[in-house]
Amino acid sequence: MAVSRMERELIVRYCLQNAIFYKGKANPGAVIGKVMADQPELRKRVADVKKEVMSVVRIVNRMKLDEQEKRLKKLAPKMMKRLPKKKSRGLPELKGAVNGKVVTRFAPSPTGPLSLPHLLRPVFINYLYARKYKGKFILRLEDTDPVKTLKEAYKWIQEDLKRVGVRPDKVVIKSQHMELYYRKAEELIKRGRAYVCLCSAEKFRGLKLKKEHCPERGRSAEENMKDWKAMLKGKFYEGEAVVRLKTDMSNPNPVLRDPPLLRISYGKHPKVGTRYNVWPLYNFACAIEDHDQGVTHVFRAKEHEHNTAVQKLMYKEFGWKPPFVVNFGMIYLPDSKAHIRDIKRWIADGTVSGWDDPKLPTARALFRRGFQAETFRELAITCGLSKTDIRIGWENLEGINRKVVDPRANRVMAVLDPVEIMVHGAKARTVELKVHPDFPKRGMRKVKAVPHHMYLSRHDWRVLRKHEFRLIGFGNVYLKDYQAEYRGDKIVKGMQKVQWVSRPHVRIKLIMPEETKEGLAEPSISKAKVGDIVQLERTGFARVDKKTKGLVTLVFSHK
Repeated sequence: MAVSRMERELIVRYCLQNAIFYKGKANPGAVIGKVMADQPELRKRVADVKKEVMSVVRIVNRMKLDEQEKRLKKLAPKMMKRLPKKKSRGLPELKGAVNGKVVTRFAPSPTGPLSLPHLLRPVFINYLYARKYKGKFILRLEDTDPVKTLKEAYKWIQEDLKRVGVRPDKVVIKSQHMELYYRKAEELIKRGRAYVCLCSAEKFRGLKLKKEHCPERGRSAEENMKDWKAMLKGKFYEGEAVVRLKTDMSNPNPVLRDPPLLRISYGKHPKVGTRYNVWPLYNFACAIEDHDQGVTHVFRAKEHEHNTAVQKLMYKEFGWKPPFVVNFGMIYLPDSKAHIRDIKRWIADGTVSGWDDPKLPTARALFRRGFQAETFRELAITCGLSKTDIRIGWENLEGINRKVVDPRANRVMAVLDPVEIMVHGAKARTVELKVHPDFPKRGMRKVKAVPHHMYLSRHDWRVLRKHEFRLIGFGNVYLKDYQAEYRGDKIVKGMQKVQWVSRPHVRIKLIMPEETKEGLAEPSISKAKVGDIVQLERTGFARVDKKTKGLVTLVFSHK
């Protein structure tokens, strides 16, 4: 499939920029990289993009340097300036990092799709460091809780990563490694380093606080192996038996007093069904997986420092070298306290339409609203690795996204909750407006104006009655009520400019976080494809969500 006009224009801009920066000769590989970073969805059409880039490079490289500069200055003047490299901003050097040897991992539980905090720290920090050192990035799905694991979440998480341009070098599913966990558990039991505890959770909690041993702790390895086999055969109820590591019960840190390694759960697992009823706990499985996959650096929130301490015990027991651990602070969104359990409940009771409902802070909801991969990446680098908790507002995310989408978003006039007015004293005519004010090469769009059938948004109609204002591209009017008087086309400095729609028009529906509004838009909206970002004049950016006969549905992004 051939590239579109907008895609070719993007390629031309990057070819010119690359040529100007490198003595008049553009490098096809570098241009392809820039284009793919700008529009990640083009990765699916690499062959088409490469063919077009090669064609444009041949043309650009035949131009003189001053011609290249003149052309780019006309197309995209902001691209004339070479930006400072951002290689190290937010990404300090890693202790113990060896080029080509760094292995990182992102290890979410498949209990739902990814959220914005997932992207800003665990995803991009791990991914960018792996790429910085030409290493390996692993996606590891922590699905060892059969009750909470969702079948659909395996796919959702991988889709979310793909949409932000993150490609794992390897995907690991922990439930596929159950036999490995069992072998390691048996090794510890046989060596007398682990035992089967038959205390209730409440009883052991009391013993731990008093720094006293569990009654079963002193039994022989053979006796513990017998109970272990009984656990595997389903002879205990949930909570009746837990495998614990033998540590020092007088340790000042209660977390390190005989921590649990495996427990019983009879839930049906979406991958392995009821084949297993003894499941590894987080720290046990995590230490084994990190070692097995050669993870060199672990990035985790500082609230997990106690997990690091337990996992170090595991490494010591097996004689393994632990990975380097880097702790970072939490990222908080002030106006969003949605947890997975809350979202599941809201979906069930109809409060939200699904995981991609625009009200939610999930990655899927943000993609649907038109936030771009580059936006998440840039904000992740800005947040960095500070151990200080960071509170960000939506304005931070929106500010970055605005810079990303503004050059791509064609302009469209639209009115919400429309009010029809009649403009007296003007004739019907076709108005020509720029598709994008900063990119004249995109051409003009034609909008027919029928004075007796003009539409304003209800908000503007209410505010502007008894006022004179300018209908963009059409002329100045004085609005009485539903009647308006045409007052010529002279541009008056400071006069308010207002968007309008006439006939023909296209019905639109704009889904916003708080409400859904209906309205009308100029006919050019029908040319936009699903997934395109447009700027509704004086309303804001929006993503085309769905198109049906006579109706275009958009999701509001931000101002």
